[in-house]
Amino acid sequence: MKRVFLLVVTCISACIAGMNQLTAQDYCSMPRFDQTAFDSAEIQVISDIVYGSGINRAGELETLHLDIYRPMPELDTLLKKPCVFFVHGGGLVGGSKSSTGAVTTGYLHAEAGFVYVSIDYRLGWDNGNDSTHCGGDTIDMFTAIYRAVQDTKAAYRFIKENADVYGIDTNYIIAEGNSAGSMLVLLALYGVQDDYYANFANELGYLDSADNSLFGHDFDPIATITEAAGLPDPNIVYRKDVPGFYFHGTCDPIVPYFSGPAYSCFDPYPYPTFYGSYPIVQLLKAVGRSYYFYTGEGAGHDVAIPDTIFSYAKGFIKDVFCDKLHSAEYYRITGKHICSIENGGALYLQNIYPNPVSDHLVLEVSSTVISDVHITVFNMNGQVVYDQIAGFYPPLRSYVLSTVTFPDGMYLVRIEQGKDVYVNKFVK
Repeated sequence: MKRVFLLVVTCISACIAGMNQLTAQDYCSMPRFDQTAFDSAEIQVISDIVYGSGINRAGELETLHLDIYRPMPELDTLLKKPCVFFVHGGGLVGGSKSSTGAVTTGYLHAEAGFVYVSIDYRLGWDNGNDSTHCGGDTIDMFTAIYRAVQDTKAAYRFIKENADVYGIDTNYIIAEGNSAGSMLVLLALYGVQDDYYANFANELGYLDSADNSLFGHDFDPIATITEAAGLPDPNIVYRKDVPGFYFHGTCDPIVPYFSGPAYSCFDPYPYPTFYGSYPIVQLLKAVGRSYYFYTGEGAGHDVAIPDTIFSYAKGFIKDVFCDKLHSAEYYRITGKHICSIENGGALYLQNIYPNPVSDHLVLEVSSTVISDVHITVFNMNGQVVYDQIAGFYPPLRSYVLSTVTFPDGMYLVRIEQGKDVYVNKFVK
């Protein structure tokens, strides 16, 4: 009798293992996830699901919500599905789960057969009251980041706790973020309590126990997709080996492609340094980890529309499902400026106009170096007719030169920054 029982148990265990293996294999071979499997009319949207609550910047208890997009259960034979967990951007002062980008991304993933989760989180910090937002309180910025990471983790715990209700396979969750949401995804994945000011735990609660009482669920996506990501310390990505697809524009003035203060805020004092997708990828490359990297040369903060991001990311997701990870880099010229790869991030004279000139000449200059530039104008006899040392802050800056007193003729303008020199002609 014992032998029969053992045989039954062994058979059950083997069957379960086989089913688990089959599920993973099915995700690789199924005609979905990297192609449209449902149309928009076949998508169910469940809005404003409460996943927790927390004290916001105004000292009020704020109820926190998320939305779920999925194929209508009655039309989908797959009872549990991989999930895309999305965190919106907005500089921690704006944006929502209902923003156009978040909704568009939701339908793209749900139509491909995923369960898509889009969350809201607590917003608000003193980011200054001028148009540049460079007079903000950076301690308040990090406080806002901490609250938002707490919320991101709480929402993730909620979907894992309620995975059976919403048809989510918790072994296959991909975390995706845009801008500030990208930072939150990476901090939730790689960050630890000791990365923050010690008083935050006492004042705001711990990272892994805020907003709700759901415990025992780690933030453990099998992959990440980030757009315009930046981290205060990129070295935290060494803590876990999780494949990621990084999208970033080289001329991003808000989250630097290389490194620099957020919002390009150097005055009245520099904001804390953030490290963008390029240095993050270089760290991964240095230790031989898989990464996928889309560089939009000339793109600003919005490197690509959701459709473009999905068209690249779906192949990455299938590679994850099929255990075919490798490293891939995509370089696309998407704007008129050059801010990184082609010139190694060095000085570049983007534009000079009008040419011929009348009273003023405009020079558009890009660089990733924080250093003065030396602007010199020569006539064709080699005489200096204009000479100026001007400050430069990455990634782009325009300089206006008065040419009212210049006689008609041909001129050379030279721009120097360190050892980098650019020379161009113009005519008056």
